[in-house]
Amino acid sequence: MRVLLLYALLLTVVSCTSPTASQDEQPNTQDTRVLSVEALPDAIPADGVSTMTIFVEYRVNGEPVADSTRIILLNPMGTLAAGTIYTADGVALDTLTADTVAGLGWLMAYADGVRDSIEIMFTSVDAGPGALARPSSGTRETSN
Repeated sequence: MRVLLLYALLLTVVSCTSPTASQDEQPNTQDTRVLSVEALPDAIPADGVSTMTIFVEYRVNGEPVADSTRIILLNPMGTLAAGTIYTADGVALDTLTADTVAGLGWLMAYADGVRDSIEIMFTSVDAGPGALARPSSGTRETSN
């Protein structure tokens, strides 16, 4: 019986404390993460040799992310030199070697649940400069 009374008293004391008391001491902040990817140049010949530089910038609350933050690059056309790159002062670079098939491809950068994507054009080698023109509007998407 005495154990039952002590247990009831303990439950009463515990139920009087706020379950969020420790959360009130820590500010609830939402980080703003921005990941942007760019290809320079945005179109290259589909010759299997030409290259473009992939430039990725990653910021949190307007500041560069910590060095060595991992960024994963995905693409269906061409060959990435690394595919997984790491930041230095919020910036990471990779090289994409052209595919041998002309067409419109895409490249997606992904880090910490944030992504951005761009279109990449591989132009026909034998048909001349206007064979495959880059569309006027690209698909660029960023999510937090």
